[in-house]
Amino acid sequence: MDKNNGFKHFKLYFICTLVAVFSQVVHAIAPIANDLELSAIANLSKVALKNDQWLSVLPVIGDKNQYFIATKAGKIYQLNNNEIAQSAFFDLKLALENPSIIALTAITLDPNFSYRDRDGYHTFYTAHTEASQKTRSKLSPKNTNINVPFDAVIMRWQISSVRNTMPKLTQQHEIMRIAIAGQQENIQQLSFNPYLAPWHNDFGLLFIALTRSDTLKNEALYDGAILRIKPGTQGLNSYTIPADNPFTNIADIHNEIVFIAGQKTEHFDWIKNSAPSLLVQFNQPDANVLITANIGDDWRKAIPQAQIKKHLPAVSTQRKTLLYHGREQENFRGKALHLSEIENNWQLQTIVLPSILSSDDKSQDINHKLIKPNANETAKFSLHQSHNGELLLLEHNQQRLYTIKVPEIVSSKTAITDNALSTSNNNSAFALMFLLSFIVAGYFWYSKKNTVKKQSALHEQWAKFELDKTKKSLSLYKRHAKTAELSLNLSTITRSEVLLNDEVISTISANSTPTFSNDLEDQVLTAFAKEHRFKMVNEKQRSIQLCLTDDQQNSYLIYLYFRVDDTRHTKLKYNKVIDNVIDWQWLFAQHINPDKTPKRTIKVKVPRKKPANSVATQSTSAQKLRAEILEDDSTPAKHSLDISLDSSAEDNLIMNTNAQNSEAEASNIDTKLVFALDKLVMMKKQGYLNEREFTIAKTKILKNLTNN
Repeated sequence: MDKNNGFKHFKLYFICTLVAVFSQVVHAIAPIANDLELSAIANLSKVALKNDQWLSVLPVIGDKNQYFIATKAGKIYQLNNNEIAQSAFFDLKLALENPSIIALTAITLDPNFSYRDRDGYHTFYTAHTEASQKTRSKLSPKNTNINVPFDAVIMRWQISSVRNTMPKLTQQHEIMRIAIAGQQENIQQLSFNPYLAPWHNDFGLLFIALTRSDTLKNEALYDGAILRIKPGTQGLNSYTIPADNPFTNIADIHNEIVFIAGQKTEHFDWIKNSAPSLLVQFNQPDANVLITANIGDDWRKAIPQAQIKKHLPAVSTQRKTLLYHGREQENFRGKALHLSEIENNWQLQTIVLPSILSSDDKSQDINHKLIKPNANETAKFSLHQSHNGELLLLEHNQQRLYTIKVPEIVSSKTAITDNALSTSNNNSAFALMFLLSFIVAGYFWYSKKNTVKKQSALHEQWAKFELDKTKKSLSLYKRHAKTAELSLNLSTITRSEVLLNDEVISTISANSTPTFSNDLEDQVLTAFAKEHRFKMVNEKQRSIQLCLTDDQQNSYLIYLYFRVDDTRHTKLKYNKVIDNVIDWQWLFAQHINPDKTPKRTIKVKVPRKKPANSVATQSTSAQKLRAEILEDDSTPAKHSLDISLDSSAEDNLIMNTNAQNSEAEASNIDTKLVFALDKLVMMKKQGYLNEREFTIAKTKILKNLTNN
């Protein structure tokens, strides 16, 4: 046990002892453990809604103190530092010059909203319902000849600066139009996957949930479908369809569709780093149902019973269920949250989802009563989320925005009576010893359970893999096992992902273009190098995982490297694991799609000092760049780099071996020049040099070599 852990355990033990002592004199403690107190953070009543209603609360990406709040009539207001603007900066009907627009039904921000140099800067998307326009191109029923009187329309908007000024509309573009049979059969949700990094192939794909139509439910598009597109504004192409959409080229299913529920979908949420990536909420006649779903599922015939995670009681008013993405409420982590109302008593239900939580979590569903400031007033709540994933509750009647906090325990005042003071010393000592014994036993039980829980992830996942090139098979090993427990045919693997600290930094599939390349290798190495700069202190964790997916959509997660603070729990060191991962990505890329995989550059190390009369021939084995990836001591990054040459430089070195001694000195100068310039380029790529520093250093090197 190290010093830090020992100190923490001592603090826990000391606190428990104090609790035992004070429990002898405290007369009454009356906490209501399951109650949640609401704390108002914003008053929205400055806005005169008239016949309008609030629809959505959107955290503005890049500014933790700002929100956009939209209404069903299509107006959007700014909330800055918990102060609402009295006038809307955006009005859908005025922007489209169309007063016949029925309602705004969904809104979302582009994931690149705060990045000035990217497509999507200050861009948001809206979905609304309007009367049908026959002159416009739209998605419509494939097999049913029916007059559809309405259109569901998705618009892309770009606005000016949102900081300290009222945003102004600068661009607008229609993305998609879908013919619908009724006003209530609209687009009810727009969403981007918030867990994808910009370099991920699926980053920036817009998901669209269309309400199920009882009239057109025989059509895939209108039977609880979720669509996926890549929005665009180039020329006549309003959007493109990802090449890996699962129903592409199926005659009676639109190419844009990626999931068909066959049910009335109320809402869907994202599951972080999980094979079933969606948590879908269905509305059935007798209950609400929470189901985990994958891209490509078609449940029109039947819902897989194994995917059903929870049945919720049926209610007259449907409300969306959200996964908790915050960190402040520890009891909510990994659970779904659902609002319910019983005789104006509002409750927040925390729902345990076994497939998402770890297997040793034995917690139960809990109903938390909401304590609102004005208990006598009729309330109407809707559930939203803040920038950091914490809960926000919007109360529509009084127009207040609340956060949730656990109420402090209120201790009643106690009076120590003469009878209490005159209690037998023997009885007090016995009670105190009993409590202390109970606390110590509980402490050791908790310590043991916590230690086992930390190690459970390592033992549940695969520990290593080995490739048999002759049999074209992959063997997977469990932790500390000497024999393989599972063997996979290489031809069945369809996808390979490298995860650094649970974030995907490299993905290879048949649809990747290119599948893998020397530039992508450099990007992956850069990510590893940047992570290695951080010191392993204060229980910081560092992990490297490999996720393989086969043609049956089964995922195999391999835990190659795991370190907490100064303790490494896996066998191989950081740089050795990186070597194995890079080699595997190249091999898998060449196997799954050799036509889109460029030739891997062969690099040869150059010695730092060379004799004046000869040039030593280098080893022809591949020596790959490992910039700043050190041993496991996680020391600060050094500027000394091992710079290597490509295969053409290797040929030059072999030819120079047979050259005359008079040419050796000139060759040596050329080698030093290549070495120095390559070193500068890599230091610039790693972020150590800016453009000005790079130019000055390059000029100095060239000048020094010329003088010599």
